[in-house]
Amino acid sequence: MKFFTFSGLLFSLVILVSCHSSEKNTARETDQPLNVEQLILRVSEKINSNPNDDRLYIERANYFLTIDSIQSALRDITIAIDINDQDPNHYITLSEAYLALGNPDRCIEGLEKALEIEPKNQEALLKKAQLFLIMKQYDKTYETIDELIKIDSYNPTAYLTRGYALLEQGDTIKAIRNLQTTIDQKQDYFEAYIQLGVVYINLGNPLAADYLSNAIELRPNSPEAYYLLGMFFQENDEPDKAIEIYNNILAIEPQFTFALYNLGYIYLVYFKEYETAAGYFTQTVELDPNNYEAYYNRGYCYELLGNKSEARIEYQKSLELKPNYELAIKGLNRLD
Repeated sequence: MKFFTFSGLLFSLVILVSCHSSEKNTARETDQPLNVEQLILRVSEKINSNPNDDRLYIERANYFLTIDSIQSALRDITIAIDINDQDPNHYITLSEAYLALGNPDRCIEGLEKALEIEPKNQEALLKKAQLFLIMKQYDKTYETIDELIKIDSYNPTAYLTRGYALLEQGDTIKAIRNLQTTIDQKQDYFEAYIQLGVVYINLGNPLAADYLSNAIELRPNSPEAYYLLGMFFQENDEPDKAIEIYNNILAIEPQFTFALYNLGYIYLVYFKEYETAAGYFTQTVELDPNNYEAYYNRGYCYELLGNKSEARIEYQKSLELKPNYELAIKGLNRLD
């Protein structure tokens, strides 16, 4: 059965958020939204007219970061700092560039410089705490979060970050408290509802459905929220509800392979509708040709339908993708 949590993904979403307000402001100046390349061109024209405006270089650097043109971003950030080395936001942008390069140590250096200029800069402190979490330096994570909350106790993302750290260290009760505080402070915090849903799924607690339903209300087109809710119903032997949820996902994102796979699993295990199940596994491998479990399950459907030759092909394919896969080996042994 496929099951995965979204905590890692969600944390990436939290920490990689950058302040690109300039992009929004620029785009509103025209009737039609501009793409990033057009925005870069527009800022470049402004730079030609105002070559000593450090903010313009940072604006262009942020655009470069959105298209993963990291070296171009670094050049602009360096120019901006040469013009004005006392703006903490320049160093925060520099840290984002180093994060994109996978260099957390240089990222920390940038944030430390921002805090040297402005010790109570909340954005820098938050990013610093999140980086310590990525680096699994939990004591430093908590220390930085505590410092941030002393400055402003209303900081939902700080509590969310501390909740992630506590989960990684296995302190579920304290993690739940911090995640709930996140929601208490910001009732539309999608990621907090998702993470609490994941926590309660792992605890086998029906509160998972409530939190995930709230997440869906906030983002009705989020396949991730639907998927987790579907998994909750599937894990709790409510296949009809799970099917409804997975079909909702496919209406939003027809190529969401996890939903296709789990539909196949449900029809195979719960309803014994082997042809229907095989069809879903076929769709899964068409989109994900390396899914050895889907090949195995399709083979098992064929075996149950009495088509041993096709079952053998599927088991062999599963073993090609994952040698020594025990279920596939047992499947072949059953056919001999």
